[in-house]
Amino acid sequence: MIRSLDIHLNAKADILRIRESDVHAAAAIIATLEQIKADPLLIDKLTTHGDVEFGAVKLGVKRWESARRKGNLWRFRALDTPATSYRVVYGYHMQYRQIYVLAVVHKEEFDYDDHDSDIARRVLADWIAI
Repeated sequence: MIRSLDIHLNAKADILRIRESDVHAAAAIIATLEQIKADPLLIDKLTTHGDVEFGAVKLGVKRWESARRKGNLWRFRALDTPATSYRVVYGYHMQYRQIYVLAVVHKEEFDYDDHDSDIARRVLADWIAI
């Protein structure tokens, strides 16, 4: 079982930026992360491709395929919420059995195949530093 979910400082800063322009989306993201942290079984599901339902929230979970060689990186989106257009990007550290949230980005701002984008470079650098 995965032990915990940690949120990187850069991801926390992402959420604060989102809150400035879309308070409802930020609240949905925060509530989703809090529910995940409180439920170890749900945390385990974050490394399984597909839809995950818990309570009133449904997550769409996918592996970041193009970064597979760089780490065990994933993303989810909280479906049917004000935050549906945002992606929570995270890594799973198998040795420590922990999820690390690395970024929260609008889907229009992040191209998963462009590893040279500012966001991708930041996420990959943060992942390597963990």
